[in-house]
Amino acid sequence: VSPVAQPAEKTTSAEHAQRTPISSGRFIDRVFRDAEGEHKYVVFVPAGYDQQDAKRWPVILFLHGAGERGRDGRKQTTIGLGPIVKLRAKTFPFFVVFPQCEDESSHVLGGWLAESPDARRALRILDAVIKDFRIDPHQQILTGWSMGGYGTWSLAAAHPKRWHAAVPVAGGGEIQWARTLKAVPIWAFHGAEDAAIRPEASRKMIEAVRAAGGRPRYTEVPGAGHDVWKIVYNTDELYQWMLNPRPAEQTNVPLAVRPGEKVVLPEESEPFVPAVEIPNAVFVRLGNDALEALAYSVPLQVPEDLLTGSVEDFHDYTTTQGRTFSIDFTDITYSGQLTQARVKAYAKDRLNIQLGLENVQLTIGATYVTGRAHAAAAGPITVWIGHQGPVWLSFDVRPYVEKRRLRLELLSTEFEIPWENFYVAGPTGVSVRGFGMTRSKVADGLVEGLYGNKSRIEEQVKSIVPAVLEKLEEKLELAEAADLVQRFWPLPVYKPRVRLWPSEVVVDDSGVSLTLGVTAAAVKPEKAPKRPRVDTGLGRSAASLPKAVALKVGVAPGLLGPLTNLLIESDVARIHVKDIPEPKFAPLADPNVLADALPDLKRFGKDVEVWSELVLAEPLGVRSAGDADRDRFTFVLPKLLLSVAVRRPGQKAWEPYAEFTVTIAQAAESQVVRADWQRRALRLAWVEEPQIHVTGRFAPRYTPKDSRIDVDRIRHLFEEGWHAWTAQVPFSQTEVPDVEFGVCKLRLEDTSWVDPYLSVDFVVPTTRITNSTNVAVTYQVKGPYGTWGGPYVLTPGKTHSFQVAYPLTYRRITGTTSELYTLPVGSTSEFRTAEGGGAPALFLIEQPLQSDASQPKNPQRLTGPQAKQRSITPQRAGRSQMQSAARRSS
Repeated sequence: VSPVAQPAEKTTSAEHAQRTPISSGRFIDRVFRDAEGEHKYVVFVPAGYDQQDAKRWPVILFLHGAGERGRDGRKQTTIGLGPIVKLRAKTFPFFVVFPQCEDESSHVLGGWLAESPDARRALRILDAVIKDFRIDPHQQILTGWSMGGYGTWSLAAAHPKRWHAAVPVAGGGEIQWARTLKAVPIWAFHGAEDAAIRPEASRKMIEAVRAAGGRPRYTEVPGAGHDVWKIVYNTDELYQWMLNPRPAEQTNVPLAVRPGEKVVLPEESEPFVPAVEIPNAVFVRLGNDALEALAYSVPLQVPEDLLTGSVEDFHDYTTTQGRTFSIDFTDITYSGQLTQARVKAYAKDRLNIQLGLENVQLTIGATYVTGRAHAAAAGPITVWIGHQGPVWLSFDVRPYVEKRRLRLELLSTEFEIPWENFYVAGPTGVSVRGFGMTRSKVADGLVEGLYGNKSRIEEQVKSIVPAVLEKLEEKLELAEAADLVQRFWPLPVYKPRVRLWPSEVVVDDSGVSLTLGVTAAAVKPEKAPKRPRVDTGLGRSAASLPKAVALKVGVAPGLLGPLTNLLIESDVARIHVKDIPEPKFAPLADPNVLADALPDLKRFGKDVEVWSELVLAEPLGVRSAGDADRDRFTFVLPKLLLSVAVRRPGQKAWEPYAEFTVTIAQAAESQVVRADWQRRALRLAWVEEPQIHVTGRFAPRYTPKDSRIDVDRIRHLFEEGWHAWTAQVPFSQTEVPDVEFGVCKLRLEDTSWVDPYLSVDFVVPTTRITNSTNVAVTYQVKGPYGTWGGPYVLTPGKTHSFQVAYPLTYRRITGTTSELYTLPVGSTSEFRTAEGGGAPALFLIEQPLQSDASQPKNPQRLTGPQAKQRSITPQRAGRSQMQSAARRSS
């Protein structure tokens, strides 16, 4: 993601003095020089900045995460604050300094700690920016994410008087820092579902600062993972607080922004260079229930010009009073409204699409009548179709794949206009030549002729179908589907960049099955292969996929193999044991503990340093747990290396010392987590005991004095860490929003293993109305195109349920007044008395954000907070024709 608002530029302080105010913020590349050499960094200059103006500006120092380390000077702007600043470039009111951590081999969480060379250099870079620009030195704000979150806590503690405010995001630190942090205005953030750095890391820091007398703010965002920065940095109230950071009256502070709201980030600047292709890695099954939901939204989703265009001129002959005339209809245009749609699969390779057309205006711009001695010309003639209601244009198509794009082959078309829905308005003007030919006769004859040629008009309407299909094909994009793969990604970091493409599509009598291939980008584009590697054999053919009545989506977990292999080949599939979000792995880097398993280690003395790193040496594997366990699979780490290096006092370089090969196999189970009536999450939870095997050896070029290795001791230490980690967090858990087809929705309902896919099922959600009063409620409802259903009588304490994919319009008439509300898809409404009293009314039940550090400690559970009621906004009654297909129960 590029945060560059315009082409980057290298600047000097002298150049700033000549600048005039700018209308939009810009990112500029700069170079800091010291005894170590040149160090690239980026500065964001806000809109309206004028070096000649007396105004002083606030400045933010942003510390990036581990994945953006390097020396390119740009990567640190691609994740975290940078992309959000680009979105807000015209209004963002701060200078922002983006230094880059250059140490790519150190302990990850220590990259920005106050004593590190990179952290010290970041402060000197900030000093240089304050000197070169008109910046208020009393408004220096510190923030960072992940590794930068740790750095934010550390630098704020080391220099507490420097910072106007500090905002650590997904970070942590040492509780002994609290005594100096208590005077710093702090607002910390963490994702409640963060598996890379657990929320406990932020919670303990907040508790320590409070215990020391500070008043920090803390927001834990429900449903958010390690990429919580997308929510945090896109929140207006955060920047308002940065400008005026007051101590928290309420320390657990909710955000107005909702985690489910999508942040549209700028386009990626790093090139997408394909490295591997995996055919049939994903499948989508659209049953007829899903196609019906899709059809409801078609009128709202299609382009406005779908039913606008022109058709070819047509020619006709007529004979009257013994004379033969040639008639040319020219300059024919059409426009109309698509008000309804139906889509249904009904046979092999047959998908029927029906479009309800209304107010179709076919305008014949000019008509020429020519005989031997007579001629006439007529002005525009208008043919109205569907002025009394929808007229259905029905056509069959065969979906197919061509050059990795979905196409629609037209097989047949049917269109018949009912006489009562067909009207021809006479021409606006007529000119004639020849004895006996009058304007009225010509006008009447043309109108009668068009009525008599209704079949010809019908053919003209049918001729627009190919153009309609071309516009529909443009909508068959799969860009959003790439998110499916990332939702199944088990690792907390290095989510792959993928693109999906259709590989095969088939239609049967109950739905459409589509298989998708996955293309993954190289982790390091400069080292990408000339041609992407193709991994085959993971998926199944589209014809062999299970048939579902609604929506079924499957991902082959086997694709984790080639995707994790990309990390191995790029040498990023490694992590220091102290960076693992489980402290019980830390003893594997403790020289005193390791000496029990490696007695030779004692030769180096008590001051020896130990570097212990886990390295993924072979790709992850996933296999089915057997036919009996439809929702289980086995996760396999075939070769995980625990690499140990030592460094004696006074040495700079690390010396390879020992290496242990670990293999792990453990079963996981897919589960649907129902937080409440509306929210759903997909959890891949560890089950059963893991099978862990360990072998060990000394480094090839190291000669020990004591060659004993207690492999069982290493295995025991590793098992303790693994058990603690898997007991605390699931393999993966992510909230799964409803699948939206315009105004319609389908909701996650079930999950299962369909070899070789892990699949999820989406069904039509249920809209509920509950009566919490002591009086009966009489009401009616209707769908977008239906007539009013009911009246229904809802007795006290009862609930009515409507399983429909579209919003319902609710109407209640009492005496001379009426209520008219729109009930969102899958919502729950309650008829009750307002808290302030008054007449009973209908309230929409909402789930507010949970931002309390004291929320349930088990991060595997998604618990629904107390429901909040708000009165539903009244809506005006809209035009409705489609059948109200509500399945109601009490």
